[in-house]
Amino acid sequence: MLNKISKNIINILEVLKTGNEHFVHHKNAFPHLDEARMKEEVSGQHPIATVVSCSDSRVPVELVFDRGIGDLFVIRTAGNSLDDDMTMGSLEYAVNHLHTKLIIVVGHEKCGGITAAISQHSEGKEPKEISNLIETLRKGVEPFVGKSEKLDDAIHYNVDQQIQKILQNQELKDLIDKGELKTISLNEKDNLSWQ
Repeated sequence: MLNKISKNIINILEVLKTGNEHFVHHKNAFPHLDEARMKEEVSGQHPIATVVSCSDSRVPVELVFDRGIGDLFVIRTAGNSLDDDMTMGSLEYAVNHLHTKLIIVVGHEKCGGITAAISQHSEGKEPKEISNLIETLRKGVEPFVGKSEKLDDAIHYNVDQQIQKILQNQELKDLIDKGELKTISLNEKDNLSWQ
């Protein structure tokens, strides 16, 4: 029998799947973008889910899920990486203070961060911080370094690696084990592949 939290997560997933179908078929409803919603959200945010996604401008998370102001707590980094205190702290904040019960990690086609990470062409050619970023991403996709033809596999692998990082956070893992939090991985190509 499903508990109240599990039922809520299933309902949230249905909302997001439906929103993604709107996006894929170019029929976005653009909910929660009016003045009333803006005023409502001034007093505090209550997102239905946390989404970890890439910074890539071609993957506008709220549009991909057809959601509006206050619906999603979005953490965007190159390669949807959770490799630092800022991103993991943001994730913990969403769960502990905003009480989101669903974390979605989204990978996307032709991710530039993962492309650079598995390519050896960029070594020594980028400014320091970009080089550091590429090196960090590279550690997460090590089996694919030098195998640019395996980009799609590396992107999927990277999403799975980010889920593993979430599971290494004992507090989040405990909530997952108790059924109070769920993580899912999604990979975007023409539409999201719900796993």
